[in-house]
Amino acid sequence: MSIPTGLSPPLARERLVSALAAEPPRLDLAALAIATLDRPELDAPACLHVLDVLACRVQVETERLKERGEALAPLRALRHVLSDIEGFRGNEDDYHAPDNSFLDQVLERKLGLPITLSVVYLEVARRAGIPLYGVPFPGHFLVAHDAGDHKLVMDPFHDGDILTEHGCEELLKRVAPQLKFDRAMLAPAPVELIAYRMLSNLRRVYLGREDRERGLAVVDLLLLLAPDHPGELRTRAALLANLGAYRAALRDVERCLELSPEAPDRERLELTARELRERASLLN
Repeated sequence: MSIPTGLSPPLARERLVSALAAEPPRLDLAALAIATLDRPELDAPACLHVLDVLACRVQVETERLKERGEALAPLRALRHVLSDIEGFRGNEDDYHAPDNSFLDQVLERKLGLPITLSVVYLEVARRAGIPLYGVPFPGHFLVAHDAGDHKLVMDPFHDGDILTEHGCEELLKRVAPQLKFDRAMLAPAPVELIAYRMLSNLRRVYLGREDRERGLAVVDLLLLLAPDHPGELRTRAALLANLGAYRAALRDVERCLELSPEAPDRERLELTARELRERASLLN
């Protein structure tokens, strides 16, 4: 069976696989791999150079603050360069624009989502020798630094503000009021999880716009990261069927049935499988 044209471009897949296979995995390259979904011709070395230059400026600012006896000099330097000087901030006016999910565009426009702005902070910090890690906070990605017996949390979307634990609780009340704050919410996120969450954001944007082909490309990458995710398999099957790729859709439905023989929607899946077989047979 031929691969439907809507599936993720080979370049994006190859770059994402390579980024995650690196030791340690490369978040910057993974984010740029995702960005190639929109711009295959993007200049990845130029984007990496921008991060390098920003990191050099943070190092210089860190030394200046240390000489002044500033507490938390590295974090304050990171925030000062990225927020105060460069103006990286959350795109509150057009939050759901696809460009907010693409690292190359975030570096150019200095606007983005919490998670893509966090990628900028994380990658600049890594280059500047500042220990920082991603925090998959519900509804709003953050970054954090372990400072002895406590964590210092930063919010790249809101000017790199440093949050106390109470500040994190207040943020949770705004973005996910149905949840109760737990310190476990501040645990580090591995690169694979960050990439998955970036793609999940992008999937919601495209499917919300009924852009099925781009949505399919994103879901295909999500299934590259989590091959047996039942929800993503169902989503890809529906998108493939809508685009007329009935055999490919059938494979995903059959995989759902194989993975979850007692699934609550089993009858619907079996009916869908029969319909897809009938439609596929008409193509012969």
